[in-house]
Amino acid sequence: MFTEEVAAFISNSMKVELHSIVDKLNEAELKESKADLIKLVEFCVRELISYEPNRIKPVMCLSNQNSAQATINKYALELTEKIGENEHVSEVIDALRHSFSCFAYNGLHQLYTRQENESWHPKVVLTEVLKPNDIEMLDEEVVLYRGCNLTEYESKDFGQAWSTSKDRATDFAYKHYASQAWFDRNSRVVLRAVYPRDKVLFSDQRIEFEVVVDPKYLMKVEIYT
Repeated sequence: MFTEEVAAFISNSMKVELHSIVDKLNEAELKESKADLIKLVEFCVRELISYEPNRIKPVMCLSNQNSAQATINKYALELTEKIGENEHVSEVIDALRHSFSCFAYNGLHQLYTRQENESWHPKVVLTEVLKPNDIEMLDEEVVLYRGCNLTEYESKDFGQAWSTSKDRATDFAYKHYASQAWFDRNSRVVLRAVYPRDKVLFSDQRIEFEVVVDPKYLMKVEIYT
């Protein structure tokens, strides 16, 4: 679907599971716009590749838009206007725009920490430590919580994003997605686990008290509520 260079950048630099984009663009509802969406991905990634040599070192927070981000946003807006009134296609365009714009803004750090979770988005899976972080603030063995569907616990196919805050995890279990059509309160749970600090991939204890893990190192996973 994509050129080798573009596919490699998505997988290796952005840590996005390529099939999460390919499967989405192959949906029957997007058939008429598929070619335009592929062009959008190719354009945005090539813009990112061109910008990489000029990228500053990632920081916890930036305040200024750069040229790559502006170009990506402009292209996506023009494509949305071209497509016209098609809510489903527009949502996919915006999800792609958001991901590529975030990466342009502050690299993988921004892409991961600002990814959308309430609707479809390219799936980011960290495989190495993301910097900057505050991992050193954590205990050697960290108690973590995660709000999710019961099926995640039953399948043992755990997500990467956990929290040191039980209250935050409870919000993710029962509040944040309550407006979504798929939400079923009776199937939501809060999980508790123990995790070694030296295997943590990212931590930001400022707001959501997030800790990103490699699920295979999770210990003592249990339903907390």
